[in-house]
Amino acid sequence: MNKKILVALLCAGSAGGALAQSNVNVYGLMDLGLASVSGASAGSSDFKGNNTKMQSGTMAGSRLGFRGTEELGNGLSAIFTLESGILADTGASDQGGLLFGRQAFVGIKSDTLGTITLGRQYGPEYLAWKLLDPMEDGFAGAGSNLFSTNGKRVNNTVKYTTPTFSGVTADVLYGLGEVVDNNAASRDIGASLTYAQGPLTVRVGYNSLNNPTASDKSTNYVVGGSYDFQVVKAIAIYGSNKGTGSTDNRDILLGASIPFGASTVLASYIRKDDKSIANKDANQFALTYTYALSKRSAVYASAARISNKNGATYHTYSASLPTADQKGAAGGTREFNVGLRHTF
Repeated sequence: MNKKILVALLCAGSAGGALAQSNVNVYGLMDLGLASVSGASAGSSDFKGNNTKMQSGTMAGSRLGFRGTEELGNGLSAIFTLESGILADTGASDQGGLLFGRQAFVGIKSDTLGTITLGRQYGPEYLAWKLLDPMEDGFAGAGSNLFSTNGKRVNNTVKYTTPTFSGVTADVLYGLGEVVDNNAASRDIGASLTYAQGPLTVRVGYNSLNNPTASDKSTNYVVGGSYDFQVVKAIAIYGSNKGTGSTDNRDILLGASIPFGASTVLASYIRKDDKSIANKDANQFALTYTYALSKRSAVYASAARISNKNGATYHTYSASLPTADQKGAAGGTREFNVGLRHTF
């Protein structure tokens, strides 16, 4: 009888040890608020695009995720992430209705050699500017209102991330186009280099996306940095975008993050300089205030205005593309939003 008890205890101990090597976390974020959008009429008296609506994911995209690791020994771990975007105002799935539209990947991580992951993942060039943008590509004045988002999330990818050496980290991504008899069609290639040491952060990013026949491609470059003076973090980003056809433009962002106590003020200015013959330029001014109620909950208020020139149709975060009867939309849009974000 004593032997049976001893064997049972040993088995329980072994099972506990095995379980300790694996870890799965459930996490999420809910962000919901109100957005008021109006058209900058630019002289037109018949703009019909004013709208007040409930908006999900204004500060950060609402989501539900599962993240896991399993220790394999010798500094190796198996990892995975499944992250579903949620439209909290309706309960529907975000990212066009995909079940795990935000992220879905699996990989191997080595403490000394880096990490290889496969699946649907963020592109390095997108993260290079998104992680510097004072608005973090959210709020009324999200950077993606004007910055290119080619390579934001890429399907069918292999991604390698180096370990960090003296503050330097590199990422390389290859996205298979999966077009029969044409490996170059719809292929996506991205890379980034990050230096982060003390108050200084510098990021460089590249993305190249072939069209579905590999007869043309879009190419995006970005370089930016931030310096934290403690009382204010200063931010600057420059982007170059050469798209399919005659698309050719430049982006410049100047911004700041000013923390004080539980409050933070965010400000940014973005200029879109169109190098094509059409010269469809745009400017965006944005200002945001956030207040941390706790480590997991925050309230925010945000305002932004986009001014378009020569028929450009850029718009603020919660606005929609102008329709035929919205003549004033050629002037741009204005937006104000307030909301609450809670993480768990």
